[in-house]
Amino acid sequence: MKKRESKLWLRIKKLNLKGQIFRVESNTINGIPDIFWQVKGKSIWIELKSNDIKNCGLSKYQMNWHLTHLKNGGVSYILQETLSQGVIKLFKPREPRNLEILAEGENSRTTLLLHFDKMLWELGIEDLI
Repeated sequence: MKKRESKLWLRIKKLNLKGQIFRVESNTINGIPDIFWQVKGKSIWIELKSNDIKNCGLSKYQMNWHLTHLKNGGVSYILQETLSQGVIKLFKPREPRNLEILAEGENSRTTLLLHFDKMLWELGIEDLI
């Protein structure tokens, strides 16, 4: 994980989210997301991006992983921190190989919490954060 993404991960850890959340590092599985979050019996995978690239700069391996996971009933998101704009965006992968923006806001602790709350809300989990 790149240095800026590592800093974003540290900010997420400090949110003290409920459930089990941890960073995944794998040299064996191409495209696997950076974070796994298990909460209330639901599994969520999250790819962190800290860049200003349109479409988040996902590699073909990362996009393939997300789309395969989606086809098999899994849930995953991309959380992008755009440093030049001072914004954090939440995306959901969609066919055919594109991203749907779900939320965006200023680069703050509150926005991070709201993005994680949005992930839970989409799964029907309320009042957890």
